[in-house]
Amino acid sequence: MTTKTLVGCALLMIASACGSDDASDAAKDASLPDATQDVAAEAPADTGVADGPADASSDASAPDASAEASADADAGWGCTEVAHIGDSLTAYTIDPLKQAYAKVGISAQVDAYGGRAIIQKLPADPKTGKQAALDFVAAGFSGCWVVALGTNDTANIAAGAWYTRAQAIDQMMTAIDPKGTKPVLWVNAYTTKTTGYWSNANMLLWNAALTDALTRWPNLKIYDWAKVAATGSAPFSDGIHHTTAGYAVRNQSIAAALAAE
Repeated sequence: MTTKTLVGCALLMIASACGSDDASDAAKDASLPDATQDVAAEAPADTGVADGPADASSDASAPDASAEASADADAGWGCTEVAHIGDSLTAYTIDPLKQAYAKVGISAQVDAYGGRAIIQKLPADPKTGKQAALDFVAAGFSGCWVVALGTNDTANIAAGAWYTRAQAIDQMMTAIDPKGTKPVLWVNAYTTKTTGYWSNANMLLWNAALTDALTRWPNLKIYDWAKVAATGSAPFSDGIHHTTAGYAVRNQSIAAALAAE
């Protein structure tokens, strides 16, 4: 996978994605996997969101919206530590992102890789987004969470992945905390693409699924990065990734949003 690839062709289950204009520099050494390669063994529960078939069961279900939350909305989260999980939009700017968090008094641990999604990943990536969350939990992490995933997830689903957007979100939230008590700020998605799997139309579907998830996960808040990105204040290099100046805006915006919670 080259450094400019958001999701290599290997991640998608439709071969026609390879060579499309949606990957600015396609992974030339990647081969198309079968439908189960690099995918979590279990499928999540049907959440009732109408964005694809949901015919499999989950090992954990989302909590009821009335479940006890660890942070009252009025009291605020008061985050001093964050586990930030992301894809290439994070992986290309890890050190500046950590610095942005530090400037607002938050110590960040970052786990990110190009092409990463919640349930799928490129072969070179050692873990999915879900596994990254499980690893943080296993290591005893007890702070706030930022999830900056979705751009690849919604593209994969548009390409024919077997799970729904709601299912992917619920798997990630369950991996972080099945009881729905740990504070999670999820960065929504935006591109300037008008066609293909990474089109902004598919980002809008993802963002709608995130909004629906608020009713299932009392510990979830959404940072509306799409609203900021739509202003043009964070320049793009290829419609998916940002320029250095664009990443600086993104990093500072995310850190400020978490600090304000």
